[in-house]
Amino acid sequence: MKKSSLTEDNIGKALLFFVLPIIAGSLIQQLYTTVDAVIVGQFTGKTGLAAIDSVHTLFKFPINFMNGLAAGATIIISGYFGAKEKEGLHCAVRTALLVAFFLGIICSVGGVLLSPWLLDVMAVPGEVRGASLGYCRIYFAGLWAMILYNMMAGILRAFGDSKRPLYVLVICAVVNIAGDLLLVGGFHLGVGGAAAATVLSQIVSVAALWFLLMKADFLEGEISLAKMRVCREHMGMMIRKGFPLALQSMLFPIANSIVQASVNTMGTDSIAAWGICDKLDLLIWLIADSMGPALTTYTAQNIGAGKQHRAKKGALVGAGISVFAVGLISVVLYFGSDIIGPWFIAKKDVDALIPLVVRYMQMMAPFFVFYAVAEAYSGACCGLGETLVPMVTTLLTICLFRVAAIFVLLPKFGTMECIVRIYIASWILAGCAFVVLYSVKERKLHRKYNC
Repeated sequence: MKKSSLTEDNIGKALLFFVLPIIAGSLIQQLYTTVDAVIVGQFTGKTGLAAIDSVHTLFKFPINFMNGLAAGATIIISGYFGAKEKEGLHCAVRTALLVAFFLGIICSVGGVLLSPWLLDVMAVPGEVRGASLGYCRIYFAGLWAMILYNMMAGILRAFGDSKRPLYVLVICAVVNIAGDLLLVGGFHLGVGGAAAATVLSQIVSVAALWFLLMKADFLEGEISLAKMRVCREHMGMMIRKGFPLALQSMLFPIANSIVQASVNTMGTDSIAAWGICDKLDLLIWLIADSMGPALTTYTAQNIGAGKQHRAKKGALVGAGISVFAVGLISVVLYFGSDIIGPWFIAKKDVDALIPLVVRYMQMMAPFFVFYAVAEAYSGACCGLGETLVPMVTTLLTICLFRVAAIFVLLPKFGTMECIVRIYIASWILAGCAFVVLYSVKERKLHRKYNC
């Protein structure tokens, strides 16, 4: 079995080279999703875009849930990999793949059958219902591939390999865009063609990652269709560690939707300005949200290898890298949002919106680093094998706090600035809570290993 750079190399270098492909992958996903929307909009018009946008949130719930289970599997596999326990590693990988496949099939079949009812729940307008239904059914039919892809990519990252999932993602993006141009632009298949292109790209990525896993040195040829077996012990471990993360992934967007509903009461200018802020600080979220999973893998591998001191130092270094990068971008946004902001709006709206953008951004920019700290130490906590408490901490300090503050404070103050301050307070609260939580968990682990 090859040595993992995450347990052997310089800590800062190892983390940086591990997290950069994850950030790049997230950025590519954002870009090709945008390109996808542009192509659909050009060839199907606003009706096609409305048909997709009206139902797109439906797919987030099963995907987010399964991503949580994949994160649980990553923690287990990273630990085995760090400890060089070959038998446990092989069994855990096989179990993770089979669980992802069968649950993916269930999600696909259920989604296809329930699509008409789901469209009723989403109150999809009649003029786009036919297109939305076709899009939903095709998308759900291929959902198993998306779920399996995310699990496979997570497995490779658990080995410290974040580069090859990135390469496969690039291939996926090219196939998706080419499929859109052919099926939507060439054969005029509408939004159904867009869904088919997405499914095709995911199937291609699954085939590519399956090939990489079969040929992986550290799996020693133990991954093949003939050797696929489910280990009940590992399946139970995956569910115990992954379910809290899965639940968190599902509840987080619900809380944000409630907050967004409050933003929507602030008037068109405030809504638009807030939307511009979301575009301006995108890179901040990509960096912070990527460092969390990176530290989960890093910590789990080093704990598995018996290198607790290295794991502890890595959490500090990883948080430092994230804070430094986020801090630099925050400085740019604080002083330059009036320059960058106009890129995202028509000239006629600049005078009305940019002063609001500058005001909101200058309020938030000094405090983005707290979110970076929260995500880094949340990931490190998960890498220690603890997922329930980080999930509860996130829900209390981010989700519940924001929703409660919205209901308590917004009626009293009734301003967009109040909502912005609620976001800031949640970042500070979460950052401090996760530093304390990690310190407590790490000390307990230290006492355990030294008893």
